[in-house]
Order: sequence, then C-alpha cells, then structure tokens
Amino acid sequence: MPDLEDLFVEFETAAAATFRPPGVADAQRRIRGRRRRRGLLAGLLAVVLAGPASALAVAHRADRPEPRPTPSVSPSPTGRLTVRTVTLPGVPGELADLRFVSARAGWALFDTCVDAGESRSGCRRTVARTVDGGVTWQRAGLPAVPDGGFQLLPVDTDTLVVTTRAGYLVTADGGNSFTSHPYEAPPVAVRRVFATPSGLYLGCPPDGVRPNCDRQRVLRVSGGLHFHQPPVTLRSDTENALVEGADGRLWLTVGDDNGLTVVTSADQGTTWQELPPVPRAARQLALAPDGRDVWLVRTTQPNGVWRLAGTRWEPGPALPDDTDGIAAPGAGLLVVTSAYGGLGFVTGGGYVEVPELRGPLRTSDPRDSDPRTSVSVLPDGTVLAQHGRSWFLGVGRGMDRSWFQYS
Repeated sequence: MPDLEDLFVEFETAAAATFRPPGVADAQRRIRGRRRRRGLLAGLLAVVLAGPASALAVAHRADRPEPRPTPSVSPSPTGRLTVRTVTLPGVPGELADLRFVSARAGWALFDTCVDAGESRSGCRRTVARTVDGGVTWQRAGLPAVPDGGFQLLPVDTDTLVVTTRAGYLVTADGGNSFTSHPYEAPPVAVRRVFATPSGLYLGCPPDGVRPNCDRQRVLRVSGGLHFHQPPVTLRSDTENALVEGADGRLWLTVGDDNGLTVVTSADQGTTWQELPPVPRAARQLALAPDGRDVWLVRTTQPNGVWRLAGTRWEPGPALPDDTDGIAAPGAGLLVVTSAYGGLGFVTGGGYVEVPELRGPLRTSDPRDSDPRTSVSVLPDGTVLAQHGRSWFLGVGRGMDRSWFQYS
C-alpha cells in the first residue's frame, strides 16, 4: 500500500488551483521527483481508494538550479508585523497545521504525535476554528481518531474535511459536530474541496470515484459529466487543473514537458477557446481571485512572466533572479517569495520587498526539514505565506497591507 502521507501530498497538490490555502508550494516540493508519471487529479478520489488554494498558481515545475540572490528595492520599514500565538487553553500538544480560508476565518490543528509519516503514534488531536482573524480560537467537536496520517482540507468558514487512516470526518456547522464517512462513500464536501466556485472539477468519469483513468473529464459536484467538455485531451500523464475567478471565467491548463496549454471559457464551459502558446515554455498559470489578472509564469531560469491582454500574452515585468514562489493578488501585481527568504511584490516599476517579513522569513526552525517559503492568495485577496511552522497573512489591497504572523 502506498505511503499515506505521500498520497495526502498528492491529494493536496491537486487542489492547488482551487483558491485554498494548503501550502501548495511546499506540497509540490515534497512530491516533486517521486514519480515521473503524474496526473494531478487522477480521479477525485485517487487517495481515497488507495487507503485535498491559494496558491493561485497551477504549476508544472521541474527541479531547478539554485538561483543567485539579487538586490531588492525596499521602501523604508514603516510597516508593522503583528505576532499572534495560536493557543487553546487546556489542549495538549503543539500547533501542527494552520489553514486560513479568508482574512478572518481559519482552522488549526494541535497534536501530540511523535515520529512522522504512517508511524505517528501517541496522537491526541484537536481542531479549532477562528472567525476573528486568529484573535480567539474555539475548539471543534472532533471525535477521537486513530494514529497515523491526518490532514485538514477546509472548504469554507463552516465546512472542513478531515482525512484520517480510517476515512473522512466532515463538519458543516463550524466544527460543532462531525460525521464519519468511509473512503468508499465520500460525501459531497470532499468533491467541493477540489471544485471551482460553480461546482466543477476534474476527475475520472462517470462519477469521479475511480482512482485512475486514461482520460479525465470535467465533472459536476452535483453528479455526472459537465455538459460541454473542453477541446483538449486530459491524459493521466499530464498535469491538468481547472480554476475559476470571481468573474465566472474558467481556466483549464494542461502541462507536460512541452509547456502549458491554456483553454478558457466565459460561459461556464458551453464554449471553450484555446489560447496561443507562449515562447520559452511558461509553466504556471497565476490567476487573481477576481479573475481579471491572468498570468503565465516561468520560475526556472531564465524566468519570466506574460500577462493576458485580450487573447494575447504580452511580456510582463522582470522577476527577481531568486524567485521561488509566486501568486497573483490582483491590481496588476504579483507577489513572490525568494529562495533565500523574504517576500515582495513585482510591479511594472520593479520589485518591492515587504521589509517587516525580511527577518521572519529568513529564520529557520530546527524542526523544519525545508525552510523555504510558500505563497498563495485567498479568495478574498489576502496574501498567505508559510515558512516552516509560521504562517503570515497580508490583509488589505495591493501593496498596502497589514501583516500578521501566526505560530
């Protein structure tokens, strides 16, 4: 039986494009190199039968040479970082995971597990929820769960899917109660983890339950195939992802060794249009939550970005040499992380670092095997960064944001 932690990583990576905050860049690093033949969503329940935005980037990334650090242009450090410790009185263990769905709402996991992977033991787990930006946390009514793999997959403020070795635990009332479901009979909430806001997702027909298939299709959360399929073949050996902005436009990407194919629909998949390819093989689609900014990105050297103007891709601003993670918060901006620590915004005028994050994002916790920083954008436009066991929210618009650290 495959290692469940590996499967959960794949499960999480498949949800990268659904505007969830799963720590996608970290998941991609963990899964990169484990298999050559990939289908990011080889059936919605691939992880289910073998036993889960934003990054707003749908990535097709190979291992890269270590970039060279480049000087950055930074404003005077006038911002302030508010540090919030995530605690729950009377609960044993330490903060193990944190998943925000907006600037105000999120879910936290505390556990006492020792060791790692499927050998985790001595696990007493507690889930908590915040609706005030992490000022206070309320304990959820999570039932006892077995040792081993465990994953938080939030859907929204009130709905959370928890994966365990035994199956799914689901709450739809903010954690007051949970229902239990075997992997063989997943509830609708599981499909919603992957689905676009309008209820579409990629999976194996007819119902998305099959773990593998030669060709994926666009399916509906309510059941069955979507009425109009895109004019591309979604093979199991390509990286396929479907995303949707707040404007209702759908964006389907198919990635392979030759680059990225992008197909879009402005009428919920009734008609589809394939966009022209971009030179130098862009590897990521970055979509702002409002759907207005659409970018193609290449973070391997030589890196570059292209912004969609009508139906044409036009070259965008230069990225720093050491760009590692990238996401689109809107307003013509890109938010990027450095392979050496730090976070900033890329504008038409260059790179502007967020100085209040410079120190925290370059500090390593000895418990972290990979101290690099992931970045995503939540559906409300909040920037979310994770660095080891610390999480950072940038609340506001554009580059004018208040920054909060949670650990």
